[in-house]
Amino acid sequence: MQARLIAHGLRRLVKPRHVGRTGIPLLRALMFALTRSRLPPGVTAQRTKSPARGEWLRPAKPRHGHALLYFHGGGFFCGAPRTHRAITARLAKLLGMAVFSLDYRLAPEHPFPAALEDALAAWRWLLAEGYWPDRMWLSGDSAGGGLALALMLACKKAGLPLPAGAMLLSPWTDLTCSGASMATNIKSCAWFRPEQVRFAASLYAGKTDKADPFLSPLFGDLSGLPPLIIHASDSELLRDDSLRLAEKARAAGVAVTLEIWHGLPHAWPNFAGLMPEGDACLAAAVNKMLVPAG
Repeated sequence: MQARLIAHGLRRLVKPRHVGRTGIPLLRALMFALTRSRLPPGVTAQRTKSPARGEWLRPAKPRHGHALLYFHGGGFFCGAPRTHRAITARLAKLLGMAVFSLDYRLAPEHPFPAALEDALAAWRWLLAEGYWPDRMWLSGDSAGGGLALALMLACKKAGLPLPAGAMLLSPWTDLTCSGASMATNIKSCAWFRPEQVRFAASLYAGKTDKADPFLSPLFGDLSGLPPLIIHASDSELLRDDSLRLAEKARAAGVAVTLEIWHGLPHAWPNFAGLMPEGDACLAAAVNKMLVPAG
């Protein structure tokens, strides 16, 4: 019932919105209004500005040396750590580890590669702080899921250690928008229309080819990546970004756990606490993260 009500609200408030630069302030405000969430008991939030801008979400007794680096969604042009606390604070509590939610720069003010540069700087900072790469995970939803994947490709190129794994929620991995679900799921997707997704892709890409692997990591060399845990909905426009990612990663020898949920809005864990399926998704993902991949 909650999922249906939320999907109905998204279809009325977000999906009909005109795509254009003049509408960006309203879309940013809508994201803040729609995703506002209280911190669960026992979890604290602490803002940081330097050397990385964002916020720490910490449980009462975080595990020593463990951390999760989180990248929020929002099409690379909206969103912030505060808009995604429904996910990050719950992950901190469920995992028993500190979560750093990065406040990366947004388009159109800061197009590619700004977000990736910020992600790479945050990863270097956490390594310098003494967090062990084999005890750190990456995670993100939508654009943030794609950014987490792009960061791992950037780490490979730079010779930096890779994390223990990545947990991706409805990841946006193809900014060329070539997945079949971009056409087949136009009616079933509660959040977006294809032209809105393409608009966001153009805002972030700027003059860069959208097929660049650091923009669209689906087209990158995925060999050597750590385990991937992917959750997506069968009804969302970006469904095939997850299906194709799982297929290509497995072909490259990467351990992949893929779970496709039925009839839920894109990146539905953003409504954890309101939507039972959001809490169930995070719990299922955490169970896989806490068990070594086979």
